[in-house]
Amino acid sequence: MPLPGQGAVPTGALYTELTAVNRRAFVPRLFVQIYFATPTLMYLLGGAQKSAGGLSQITIPTQGQSMVQGQFTGYGGGFNAPVITPGVQNAQFPTVYWVVPVPLPFGETVIQATDREISLLKARMNDVWAVTVQNMGGLVFSNNNTQTNTLLPNSFYDAFDNGSNVAVYGGINRNAPGNTSWQGQTIAGSTITSASGTVASYGFTRAAMSAALIQMTDVAGGEAPTMVALNPQDFSFLNRDLIATETNFLRPGNTYEMSTPVRSSFPNLNIAGVPIYADHWCPQGTAFMVNNKYTAMYLSEDAAFDFSGFYSLIPLGQIGQQGVVVTGYNIITAKPVANATVTGIHAGGY
Repeated sequence: MPLPGQGAVPTGALYTELTAVNRRAFVPRLFVQIYFATPTLMYLLGGAQKSAGGLSQITIPTQGQSMVQGQFTGYGGGFNAPVITPGVQNAQFPTVYWVVPVPLPFGETVIQATDREISLLKARMNDVWAVTVQNMGGLVFSNNNTQTNTLLPNSFYDAFDNGSNVAVYGGINRNAPGNTSWQGQTIAGSTITSASGTVASYGFTRAAMSAALIQMTDVAGGEAPTMVALNPQDFSFLNRDLIATETNFLRPGNTYEMSTPVRSSFPNLNIAGVPIYADHWCPQGTAFMVNNKYTAMYLSEDAAFDFSGFYSLIPLGQIGQQGVVVTGYNIITAKPVANATVTGIHAGGY
């Protein structure tokens, strides 16, 4: 509705007359006011692997212990007979399916056939993608409790756990004898120290993040993570520590002028060669160190954001149409120990 009494617009009878004979100035573009960026999900989507049909659509053979034995020998070259030691078992994960139904009612079809400024159908289809991404982006970091709710996907939370919170992952009990290699890394912030104190009491500094990366890499057998996700507040605290030592250099023979751009602070950080960034969906107080050599999204080749097309609702006694978008996926790791979750980060930032 136009607003009476605003600017040159009158009130009362004059306003009523003007609304009867004038169209509103209209910006023919829909500006979405909700939703958040999901950098981690976009990163995973960019390197998604394919999954297909079958039972336990994502099945990964894992070796959890040595299958042969070595020994030193002497002049005679003797050695003990080898012992056959089973060391391989399957980690098994389902492909879960997210669906978004799309309505196309009769009245909308008729009314918007011509003279429309904003296509509600186009806006609705764009919203399908946005709603899907928001849901998937949040579930990457949350405890989805897939043991009791089998319709939900796995996440970083259960993939990187050391067995204290999620004992069974991929059908393998991390706490059973011989399965300790299937445990991820859960690092308490109180155990990571810097000159200022622990991460639990002070927050991440450059030194503390470097210490955490070194600790995590050592336990992972020397494999460093490929990225670290932080909540924006935790990221801003770490960013503040780097800004304190930031230096801008003049080019020889040049000076700063009004038109000279100067960039301060950082869109993402790099410590010990590992990129660190902020993700709205990462819970405050927790950091996820991800190794994408082993951690990936698996996307169904039969349901990769696929749209069914519109089908008539006349058999249901209604003039209209309905379609559905289907996405089959899961997010898993084939080597939990190569990833880590850091908990209990001090609530600093901003």
